Amino acid sequence: MHDLISSESAGEGLWRIHNAMGEVCYLVEGAREAALVDAMGGFGDLGALVAGLIGKKPVKVLLTHRHADHVGGAYWFSDVWAHAQEASCWGVCERYAHIVAEHAAKEGYADASTPFGPRDGARPRVHTTAEGDVFDLGGRTLQVVGLPGHTSGSIGFLCRELGILFSGDAVTPIECLCFPESSSVQTYKETLEKLRRLPFERFWTGHHLHDFTKKDLDGFESAADFVLSGDRGYAWHHGFIPDWEGTIHFAPNGVNDVDSCDFRAVITRGLPAPRRRRSRP
Repeated sequence: MHDLISSESAGEGLWRIHNAMGEVCYLVEGAREAALVDAMGGFGDLGALVAGLIGKKPVKVLLTHRHADHVGGAYWFSDVWAHAQEASCWGVCERYAHIVAEHAAKEGYADASTPFGPRDGARPRVHTTAEGDVFDLGGRTLQVVGLPGHTSGSIGFLCRELGILFSGDAVTPIECLCFPESSSVQTYKETLEKLRRLPFERFWTGHHLHDFTKKDLDGFESAADFVLSGDRGYAWHHGFIPDWEGTIHFAPNGVNDVDSCDFRAVITRGLPAPRRRRSRP
């Protein structure tokens, strides 16, 4: 059995928290209270881990978007903050919970005795937040930034004092724009252009343990431009959730290793038309 949840210090009063399924969230501590940005999928008692890091200091759970691999751990907390468009996520999360649990058991991440938020916890109260709102933790602030694309209501949290943007899934090497709640590729590109204007040095995503910087935005924009140029793409199906599918567009940047920091792809909604077979002369 793998360790369910691991935490590592990323600086004074700052932690990366991650699990064996490749999900990452972040704990930011101020003088007065702390904030947990996203909550992973729900395996293991995330609330207990956070309390072990910051003691009895109050913590706000801030969600970047609605997807189950970011909100499942929120069931261990009483209150969360999310964009209004992302607030009604719990039914979908619970509908997929058994599929996720079965996959985790198959891969050896968890078993029936493992604490699992969507099954063992309770839905938290949701408070809505919007672009420009600021959470003052005491000496550190987190400002809400709208980052539509992955979902129409995706948001990030900008900590000016640290020079970090916590971006969720708004910008990732394989950008999924394939969901009903996703925005267009053009909207995603506008979000990338917006990121260039924001005052941060690095951004941290929901599935990577390394930093990205503004220099990396060049590759993300090139991938979006490649899709907009008319690339046909290839059919894509999620590894274990049967109704998640789309068209994947591989950016022609010479990097073919999906685990590379420099790999770039975009998945758009709908499957491509079948390729025609060429008849032999």
